[in-house]
Amino acid sequence: MRLHSADSCVWSVPPLPLRQLVGAWCRGEPAPPEAWSAIPWTELVELARQHEVAALLYPILPPETPAEVRFALRADYQSQLAANTLYRHHLARIVPALQQAGVRFAVVKGAALLATVYPDWAQRHMEDLDLLVSPEDADTFRAVMERLGWHEEDNDIAGARFGERYRAETSFARQEGDVLLRVEGHLDLPGFYPRSRSAVWGRITTVSAAGMEQLPVLDFSTHLSYLCTHLYYHHCGQGMKWWVDVALMVSRVTCWHDVVVDAYEFGTTRPLHLALHDVGRYLDIPVPQHIVETLRFLPMPISLRLLLELCKRPALHYLGIRLLDLYRAPDWSTRLGYLQRKLTAPRWRRRRLQQQ
Repeated sequence: MRLHSADSCVWSVPPLPLRQLVGAWCRGEPAPPEAWSAIPWTELVELARQHEVAALLYPILPPETPAEVRFALRADYQSQLAANTLYRHHLARIVPALQQAGVRFAVVKGAALLATVYPDWAQRHMEDLDLLVSPEDADTFRAVMERLGWHEEDNDIAGARFGERYRAETSFARQEGDVLLRVEGHLDLPGFYPRSRSAVWGRITTVSAAGMEQLPVLDFSTHLSYLCTHLYYHHCGQGMKWWVDVALMVSRVTCWHDVVVDAYEFGTTRPLHLALHDVGRYLDIPVPQHIVETLRFLPMPISLRLLLELCKRPALHYLGIRLLDLYRAPDWSTRLGYLQRKLTAPRWRRRRLQQQ
């Protein structure tokens, strides 16, 4: 997972017509004709690409769509389908290899959502494969990935293996022609209450999807908490593709009681409240108001609440993320090591990595 600086969090809410189109798609309803006519066609293409929903809009374009607009969105759809198909191919090799090696893991975020809630593998932009991996199995995970031809990319300005040692994450890359593929291994759940994190490993289930009979994913309510936490801690609560993820999951909730109880246990009530509020407000997704209000007033660990308030504000995002790293560190030795390596990282390394 690549951090987002305060500058990258500068973002504006998509215009109403685009939100109406995407919201109708999420609800499985026909897009309102007035929404199509409210945005100039050339501007629609630009907005759809900016907010990463071009491939989502392509299949629902009306008959009167200009040929050049249809061609542009079709190109985005086909490009995204090709990239995601390539990721799915490698996922089908990675999953059984990790299972045979005895690694405890779950596929999360993009690939898990495409396999479980999206109707089409082309309709969600995916930059990498995200795996939640048990920290006890980190060495085995690394060995399996290297055996499959992936090379580790854990190289921070503060030195090699900084991500795994101090941020509980590691990444791997692989070149396929002109395409650089990445796999992110997350060894922790940032934004979850520390005492509840171990319970997550009992929440892994398997589904038959993406050409695999036993694809390990988090159970529904746990994955929803994970997704909302990631959205507000790491993306400032901004991004239409994340709203679509939440909206599709909300439409499939069968037991709100489990969602609320799990959020309380994990310390994720506030980000879940914000996510449900935002998809209801911006995409007009029907969310039970009593659930939104219940999540709003449920207590949350004060430490996590303060970190969330920092992380979701663009001007304070960088500070919030650094404090979150310190908060989730297992001991003071790790915290002091984190500070020492960050504060003493040579500036020439920073410049060189930025140029790369």
